[in-house]
Amino acid sequence: MLAKKIATNTIVSATARVLGTLLALLTIGLITRYLTKNEWGEYSIMLTFGGIFAVLADLGLYQLMVREISRPGADEQKIASNIFTIRLLSGFFIFAVAPLVSFLFPYSGQARLGILVGMAGFWFLANSQVLMGLFQKYLQMGWVAIAELAGRVIQLGLVWLFIWRGYDFLYIVAALSISGIANFLLVFLGAKKYCNLKLAFDWPYWKNIFKQGYPLAISSVLVMIYFSSDSLFLSALKPAADVGAYRLPYKVLESLIFFPSMFVGLIMPLLSRSAFTDQIKFKDIFQRGSDILVVLIAPLILGTIFLSPAIIGLLGGGKYSESAIILNILIVAVGIIFLGTLFSYVLIALEKQKMLLWISAVGAVFNVAANLILIPRYSYYAAATTTVLTEALVAILMAAAIYHFFHWLPSFSVFLKSLLASIAMALVLWLLAGFNLGFLIVIAVIVYFLVLYFLRGLPRQELKSLIKGEEIKL
Repeated sequence: MLAKKIATNTIVSATARVLGTLLALLTIGLITRYLTKNEWGEYSIMLTFGGIFAVLADLGLYQLMVREISRPGADEQKIASNIFTIRLLSGFFIFAVAPLVSFLFPYSGQARLGILVGMAGFWFLANSQVLMGLFQKYLQMGWVAIAELAGRVIQLGLVWLFIWRGYDFLYIVAALSISGIANFLLVFLGAKKYCNLKLAFDWPYWKNIFKQGYPLAISSVLVMIYFSSDSLFLSALKPAADVGAYRLPYKVLESLIFFPSMFVGLIMPLLSRSAFTDQIKFKDIFQRGSDILVVLIAPLILGTIFLSPAIIGLLGGGKYSESAIILNILIVAVGIIFLGTLFSYVLIALEKQKMLLWISAVGAVFNVAANLILIPRYSYYAAATTTVLTEALVAILMAAAIYHFFHWLPSFSVFLKSLLASIAMALVLWLLAGFNLGFLIVIAVIVYFLVLYFLRGLPRQELKSLIKGEEIKL
C-alpha cells in the first residue's frame, strides 16, 4: 500500500533526521565553545558561501529529476545518468569559483582558506542531493536520512578529535568536507540499487533539461538571494562576530526546515502523477500534506519562544545571549517555510515553475532592499525580521498563484485547534521553567498532542487510513 509506505518512510526518515539534527547541534556546540567568537563568525561565512554556491549549482536539476522519473514510462537510467552527470560537472566548476569570489569581500585570509577547504564538502553534498529523486520515487528516503546521519557522526567524531588534539580552524572546516564525502558515497551506493548510474552525455537531452530547468534554476537563485543575502550582507557590513551571533540561531532554522522538505519530497511523486490526471486525488494529497504541516507550526513557534534562552545556552554557552532574541524572530520564518515548501512543490507539479520565478524575484528584490536599508543600523535583528517578512510575502504570493491556476486551496481549519493546544503547552512550559531542556521538550510534545487529540485536532480517521494504506493506492 502506497500510503502505508509513505507513513513508514516518513517515520524512518524523520527518526534518522532528528538524530542527525541532534548530532549536528552537538557538533555546533563543540565548535562554538572551541573557536573564538570571531572564528565562529568566519566558519559561519564559509557556511554561507557553501549554501549560496550549492543553490547556484542546483540548476533546477533536483526538482526535474523527481518530476521526470516519476512520470509513467520514463526512461529512468537515461534521465538519472544525464542529470547526475550535469550536476557533477557543473557543480565542480561552480564551487571552484567560490574561493575566488571571496576576494571581493573584506574577509581575513583564514576565512578565505576556510571557504576553499569547505567547498569540497559542499560539492559532494550537492551531488548527493540530486540523487535523492531516485529514493523519493521508490519511497526509500530512509536510506538518504541514514547516509546523512552517518555523515553527522563522522563530522562529530572528527571535530571532537581535532579539538582534543588542539588543531586549528581549518581542521574544523575539513571535518565538514570529509563528512560530505562520506554522505555522498553512501547515497551513491544506495542509488545503484535502483538505477545503473553512469556518466552520460546525451547532448540533445541536456539541451532539453536546461530548457526546462532554467526557470527553476533562476527561481532557486532568487530564493538563495532572499534566503542568504542577510548573512552575506552581515559579513560585508558588520564584523565576523555579528555573523556568528546570527548564524547560530540560523543553524537551528536550517535544522528544522528539513522536515517539510523531506515530507513534501515524499509526496511530490504523488502530486506529479495526479496533477493532470486525477484532480480529486491531487486535492486529497494536497489537503493531507497541509494538515500535517499546519499541526506542527503553532507548537514549534510557541515552544521555541519559551525555550530559546535554554536552546542558545546549550549551543553556544554564555557567549551568544543575544542570539536567543534572533531565534525567537527566525522561528516565525520557519513556520511560514513549512507551508511555503508545500506550495512551491504544488506549483512545480502543476508545471507552473515560471510563476515561481516571478514570485522569487519579488521576494529577492524586497529582501535585498530591506537588508541594505536596515542591516547597517539594526544588524542581525534587521536580518532576522527581514527573513520573516520575505518568507511571508513569498508564501502569500504562492498561495494566490495556486488559487489562480487551480481554483482551490486546502482548508486550514485544524490551525485553531492546534493553536489552542499550543497555548496549553506553553502554559505548562511556563510553569516548569528552569527544568532541564530535554525534559521540557518531551513534556511539551506530550502535552501538545494530548490536548490536540482531545480537541479532535488530530485527523484520527485519516491517520488510520494512512496506517492501513487506504484511499491512495498504486
